[in-house]
Amino acid sequence: MRFAAVRTPLVVLCLICLANLACATWVGHARRVIREPGQKLLDLPEEVEEYYACAGRDLPHLELERNELNPNRIQPGGELNHRIVYALCPRRSTEVVTGTLTTQVRFRGRVVVRERVPDFEFKPGRWSVDSFVKLPEAAEAGIYALEIRFEGGPVRLAESLTFGVDG
Repeated sequence: MRFAAVRTPLVVLCLICLANLACATWVGHARRVIREPGQKLLDLPEEVEEYYACAGRDLPHLELERNELNPNRIQPGGELNHRIVYALCPRRSTEVVTGTLTTQVRFRGRVVVRERVPDFEFKPGRWSVDSFVKLPEAAEAGIYALEIRFEGGPVRLAESLTFGVDG
C-alpha cells in the first residue's frame, strides 16, 4: 500500500512534465507558423526615448533587446525563425540608420549559410524583425552558430546564438 501511495504522485509528476514538454514544442511550432518575415512596429519613438532617457545619450543609440531562435534544435534541411527586437533613439525623430546586415550560420568554423542585406534600416522606436533561415539538407549533426553583424554609420552590432542539428 505504501509503494502505491509513493508511485501515484511520481506518475502524476511524470505526466505533467511530458505535457509541458509537448506544450513547449507546440508553442514553438505555433510561433513559427504565425510569424512572417519583416519588421513590425512595437512602440513609438517617444516611448523608447523616455524608456532609455535618450536625451542624455550619444545619438543615434541602438539597443538590441532580444535575439532569439525558434526552435533551438532542428533536423537537416529544417528552418529556423530568427527574431530580434531592437529600440532606436535617432538624432532626429524620423531618422533611420542604414547599413549592411549580414546573417550567417557557421558549423565547425565554416560558413554554411550567408545572407547579406546591404540597405537594412534600423527605424526609430521599438521594432521586432523576423527572418527565416533554412539549413541545407546535407547539414551534419552538431552545434551551429547563427551570427548577425550590422555596420551602418556610427552603429555597429555583432551577436551570436547557438543551436543544434540532430542527425
